[in-house]
Amino acid sequence: MQVFRATLEARDPSKGCFRAYQLEAYQDLFGTWVVDISYGRIGTLGRHVRFSVMDEEGARQCVTERLKRRASARRRIGVPYRICELVDPQNWINLSIATPPSPADRQRVVA
Repeated sequence: MQVFRATLEARDPSKGCFRAYQLEAYQDLFGTWVVDISYGRIGTLGRHVRFSVMDEEGARQCVTERLKRRASARRRIGVPYRICELVDPQNWINLSIATPPSPADRQRVVA
């Protein structure tokens, strides 16, 4: 049973950036929590990483850490990721993690 799924994309034709990132979290038949991550250039097979964790909290933490990393993409690669699909019936994430505030928003909060 799938508990969480998010599909993100970072696209900027002027920079030649076409990236896809997908996270899925679920419990397998043996009760182990699994977090599957697929990433790479849009339209290619890409890479796949799988994490096994002991409990739901560990899976939630793994998902949150990965989404925080994607949120810093604008600073690292110059193109932000946007959410294309989000299946989160149990409210695992806060959307502010997945969509970071713009520099203007950060200035308003600080000032």
